[in-house]
Amino acid sequence: MNNLKSGILIGIALCYATGYAQTGNLTSSPYSLFGLGKQNEVGSGKTNALGKSGIALGSETEINSLNPASLATIPKNAVFFDIGIKNENSRYVGSRDEKSNNISNFSNISMALAFDEKSGIGFSLFPYTNVGYNIAAVSGTVEGTSDLYTSNVIGSGGLNNFQLNYGRKITARLNLGARVNYYFGKINEVETVDVQGDNLIIDEDHRYKGIQFSLGGQYKLADNLGLGLLVNLPTSLSASKEQTVSSVIGGLESEIETSEQSNMDSFRIPAEIGIGAKYTYKAFTFNADYKVGFWKGTNEEDTSIGKFTNQQFLGGGVEYFRGGRNFLDRTRFRMGGNYDTGFMSVQGSKIKNVALTAGIGLPLGIRGNTLLNLSYSYGQRGQVSNTLIRENYHLISINLSLEEIWFAKRLFD
Repeated sequence: MNNLKSGILIGIALCYATGYAQTGNLTSSPYSLFGLGKQNEVGSGKTNALGKSGIALGSETEINSLNPASLATIPKNAVFFDIGIKNENSRYVGSRDEKSNNISNFSNISMALAFDEKSGIGFSLFPYTNVGYNIAAVSGTVEGTSDLYTSNVIGSGGLNNFQLNYGRKITARLNLGARVNYYFGKINEVETVDVQGDNLIIDEDHRYKGIQFSLGGQYKLADNLGLGLLVNLPTSLSASKEQTVSSVIGGLESEIETSEQSNMDSFRIPAEIGIGAKYTYKAFTFNADYKVGFWKGTNEEDTSIGKFTNQQFLGGGVEYFRGGRNFLDRTRFRMGGNYDTGFMSVQGSKIKNVALTAGIGLPLGIRGNTLLNLSYSYGQRGQVSNTLIRENYHLISINLSLEEIWFAKRLFD
């Protein structure tokens, strides 16, 4: 019966998140204007509190969605679920003014289980990018006249990533894994142009979809030392556009033009390589990751804003876990940090991000690996200049990590 309840729970959550993720705003960051939007910063389980790092970590007690090779470490008959929500409070500081915003939404849904004694399989659904910008009061003169206009542009939506993962033990020390990423979603942009009280409204829907393949590996150098590798292969997302143009004159709205869905140039996602390491000393587990995304090689352009540049990420964290029977010994304490150069350069300045993280894993029940994972991040993105702002944010994520035992025979009824 518990298995049926868990299946129903994860199914309902998956259907809700799939429908909502395509339409809801998951960010209010003006930096979501770049490319396909601001990249998602929240994953599953404990990695949120470990500086968003964990390529070398296993999935012995909960899902590690950063490396498919980790699924080879899921215990026999174990089934893990991970459902998360997040809340982000951001403050934007510019050269002239400041403002703040607060947004809550789902962050991930994941399930993984041991396929046999040597392998594990699973799926995850995450927001891949988030879009939620508002460019207000851009003014100018109508070409050929002396009339002034004001333009406001609002962007929303984003892309989702549905992952299928498989990991297998090759030897006692080596695990290999593969992942299929399916990206899909819509970005909506509405521009309202005001000319002496009359409005022209241009509403565009940009839809993207495509598949990317990833490979992962983990190697145990010693009982307390391991390495990890992740390679995301380059791919292109097919794109299409629908546009509606309407006007509001004298308070009356009328449709001027509606175009059917038409193809756009594909958007290229670059190759990415990441390496990680973990080291265990008594009750402490240390880990660190380094990743580079080769955005410069995609030849993507956005000349009106900036240029794409290679993205580098460095993150790390430490977990303290004693293990035992009492509540405090079974509680997991975590902290970490990361530095991200971003993938866009504006007037020679990269949109960098720096964050500190901390969290705790609270055990639910007296046995097993069911946890309530709480994590907090404080970060800064960008800088104050004539064209850029600094974004200070507080990010809280809550993940319910469930473990169940399936396919095991009962000794007693």
